[in-house]
Amino acid sequence: PSTIVGSAAFNLLMIIAVCIIAIPSGEVRFIKDMSVYRCTAAWSLFAYLWLLVILLGTSPHVVEIWEGVLTFLFFPALVLHAWICDKGFCSSKPVEEEPNFSSLRNISVHEGMTCEELAEAEAQARAMHGEHLANETIAMLLSVSNAHPRSRAQYRIDAIRSLSGGR
Repeated sequence: PSTIVGSAAFNLLMIIAVCIIAIPSGEVRFIKDMSVYRCTAAWSLFAYLWLLVILLGTSPHVVEIWEGVLTFLFFPALVLHAWICDKGFCSSKPVEEEPNFSSLRNISVHEGMTCEELAEAEAQARAMHGEHLANETIAMLLSVSNAHPRSRAQYRIDAIRSLSGGR
């Protein structure tokens, strides 16, 4: 058991270190939703407690078949619970719908727009997609509305990303 616990702790610390090193210097990242973190933290604590129960409680120093099977089945439960949290079903915040970019054809943004024209385009975008959108989302919506036609390669890239879960 000490080898398993030590290996898990080492892996956890290495993952944290790689995540910290991956952020370029001078940049800051913020965690917007803690639900997946809380989920994995709770399951980690449960895993250590479960290890104590099966190794010291039910059958001391022996792992029985039913304990091994049950332990194995906890992993898909963890993955399902983390996925549910990632999709926003466990969050206290309402799930925000992604904007529909196909309806942006009638909003036009040009570099030479005046402040009034830009404010009008922003009002149109908020009217179409909701008042709750952040300024970054509005900027993205307005930039997409004036984008060039997409190539077949871009559609292929998007299809592969959607199939592989990438962003």
